[in-house]
Amino acid sequence: MEQLTGLGRTIISSAPDKFKLDQTVKSLLAHKSFLARILKEVVSECRDMCYDDIETCIEGDVLISKVYVDSGLTNATERIDGLNTESYFNDEGLDRFDIRTYLILPGKREPEFVKLLINVEAQNEDKPGYDIVLRALFYCCRMISAQQGVEFTTDKDDLVKYGNIKKVYSIWLCTETAQKRANSIERYSIDREFLVGSNDDAPRYDILTAIIINISGAHNVGDTENELIRLLTDFFDERIDGIEKIKKLKGYGVKLTKEMESEVSTMCTYATAIENKGIELGIGQEREQGLKALVQTVKMYDDDFESLYNAVVKNENFKDVSREKVKRYFEEA
Repeated sequence: MEQLTGLGRTIISSAPDKFKLDQTVKSLLAHKSFLARILKEVVSECRDMCYDDIETCIEGDVLISKVYVDSGLTNATERIDGLNTESYFNDEGLDRFDIRTYLILPGKREPEFVKLLINVEAQNEDKPGYDIVLRALFYCCRMISAQQGVEFTTDKDDLVKYGNIKKVYSIWLCTETAQKRANSIERYSIDREFLVGSNDDAPRYDILTAIIINISGAHNVGDTENELIRLLTDFFDERIDGIEKIKKLKGYGVKLTKEMESEVSTMCTYATAIENKGIELGIGQEREQGLKALVQTVKMYDDDFESLYNAVVKNENFKDVSREKVKRYFEEA
């Protein structure tokens, strides 16, 4: 669980409506028709593929907020839902991958296949207090290290060992980017450089890539012609109602099922509710109400009191709160 700063943001982001909105957004992004558009733009292995072929290559279930960053990988169907495993960082709290899936692509020689592990995150703070790129690279490293014992081994009898490591992508959708940095896509990957001399060896080292997609917080696409940037800008624009948003998504070729259309409408409803709630509560809301809202939301993730209390006191606004007070709100929730 990330540490929150600012009482106003704590109250609003902790509200049940916000939790439901987050889950709905992730659920929509995890639909293969939507996900394929992201992958075609930023995953080099998918660049020359059509959307339908990419959808076919998405293997198994798309996993939504259920795989924790420190988890060992488990072999991952139309939507990505499975893997319910957890991990805790020693002093960092609880942290989840938002959306994760496998992508299995036909290789150059049949029956060779290229297996990619894909992680998609939605980040709604432009400046969260750290470099998002570092966090994206950290997630890549977690996905690689968690493959030990699953995708590869270090056993002396295993002749391939590290050669079985699968390439990973961590893709971040930054939805509130300042306009001077908006409408851009960044890629960070490993490169090879000879400091002295050269050779014609061709070792495999392209095993991780971090992608940052910067979406305008002002919903201003400027003069960009990039279809993915325009699609995501419309998708995250809370000013567009459900009916209009469905029309726009269909205009981009996203195959909307009745279920997806319902989720789009739900997302717009919750977005409106949160906006109204923010106006109603205001920045001067009492600390007690903020604490109660935080406890209610944390309990949605974990109903173990000790875990919940430890998460609450990591919040800088409530680090001195008593166990008794948290216990009272815990029992009321």
